[in-house]
Amino acid sequence: MIEKKLSFDSEAWDKILSGVDKIALAVGSTLGPNGKTVILEDQFGNPHVTKDGITVAESVNLSDPIEHLAMTVVRQASKKTALRAGDGTTSSVVLANHIIQGTKKSEIRNVNNFKMGMNDCMNMAKTFLKSLSVDLTSDDLVNVASISANNDRNIGQLIADAFEKVGKDGVVTVEESYNEDSYISVKEGTKIDRGWASHHLVTDITKREFVASNSFVLISGSEIQSAQQILPVLEFCAKNNKTILIVSECTEEFIATMILNNSKGRFKVCVVRPPGIGYKRDELLQDLARMTGAEFFSEAHGQDFSTLTPEWLGNADKLIVSEGETVLYINPDEKTTGEIQSIKHFIESELQDEKNEDSAWHLRDRLSKLTGGVASIHVGASTEVEMKEKKDRVDDAINATRAAMKMGVLPGGGSALSHAGLFVMSLKDKTENTKDYMLGWNALKDSMDSLFIAILRNAGKTDDEIVEIGEKLFGDDDAKIGYNANTDQVEDLFKAGVLDPTAVTLSVLENAVSVSCELLSTNCVITNIRA
Repeated sequence: MIEKKLSFDSEAWDKILSGVDKIALAVGSTLGPNGKTVILEDQFGNPHVTKDGITVAESVNLSDPIEHLAMTVVRQASKKTALRAGDGTTSSVVLANHIIQGTKKSEIRNVNNFKMGMNDCMNMAKTFLKSLSVDLTSDDLVNVASISANNDRNIGQLIADAFEKVGKDGVVTVEESYNEDSYISVKEGTKIDRGWASHHLVTDITKREFVASNSFVLISGSEIQSAQQILPVLEFCAKNNKTILIVSECTEEFIATMILNNSKGRFKVCVVRPPGIGYKRDELLQDLARMTGAEFFSEAHGQDFSTLTPEWLGNADKLIVSEGETVLYINPDEKTTGEIQSIKHFIESELQDEKNEDSAWHLRDRLSKLTGGVASIHVGASTEVEMKEKKDRVDDAINATRAAMKMGVLPGGGSALSHAGLFVMSLKDKTENTKDYMLGWNALKDSMDSLFIAILRNAGKTDDEIVEIGEKLFGDDDAKIGYNANTDQVEDLFKAGVLDPTAVTLSVLENAVSVSCELLSTNCVITNIRA
């Protein structure tokens, strides 16, 4: 049994503050157009130069156990932001750090009232941000992508072109170019809104992805409980030395068996649990079967696992399975193409007559997966170090652009949250409550300008210059006004094309508040005693 150490009160809290501050300093230095790059050393001693917040956060490991735990909690919250909205890792950490460092924990008496105050302030800010948000235009598509790619207009244009080719629901991926040129290629393909069933299945540990070419695909609407049930299929894959993607509900025992199979160096297997529930799940799986040329297996249709043979398998030219989604490149034959077109026409017909919004959304989701395709941005670079850094930026920009297309955009540069802070400040007289409630409310309100300040600091501004710029910004009631770090001007950021995806900003706010509430209510840390 591992011996544990218990740390309480200030002994624990001082190290929590230190751990959170350290990761915030590391990732915060990358924020904004003038953010700095970070050089990381991998496990083999090789350098990796990046401006990607999640990559920097993932590389941080602290020697002090309490500092490391606090840092890990904040890192997990920032990863949740990236998973939900595609970007905003750095902003989540910076905002959470400002809330935590700026709150006098010793003054909190009633934690529930404190959390209530912070959450109420957050909801007021979200209401303001949603009212400020506007839909993304085609002209702004390039601007959002360019900003997220560290103001690289060429990358921004490539990403905008890619989304214009496959649509907002299409799939855009990043690959390496064979030369120094960057370009786009578009292929038939689709995606599943679920990722691998276990991280032990991944083939690329750094990116936490399962990647394979020329793979079989098995699609089942019935739970697979043991390898014995699909033994003929697995033996066929082993005989042909080909990877198989299994899209099905599976028991943990079966997944463990597949992990063991992968570790022994036999043919590779990736398991993905299907999205949706009930008949909607079956329809999505049937569409996927049509696209890959597979037969949809389901005991509910009177089929039995004893009849499952290699003839039920479909094919995918390439698979990229991450934690949150699965991308399949396909090369349908004439028969498969005809079936896809037929089901598309059927769904379009159903959609015209559908009055129920939930059912209509499901039909639109099916249609998008049948029509989107996959656009690959092939990134070119002169060196391996440059390639890694550039791919990080492109990946960030793709995620930010996708979020902006779905939910709209806000003025960038941290100004939207700063104006939200002014908005909630104007409601202070209406929100007077208990002391603990107001502590939570003020903790968030006073942190709303932290991203704006961090971007200015990274731009080399002094404290006096930050105050001067803030007075210009906050002296104007127009919430579209903000600081453009590219031109060093306070101006209308919508017109200037300095934009942040609304979904990212809202997710940053929610996750920063969530992790701050958890850490500020912590009074004991239990760690393993190191040798």
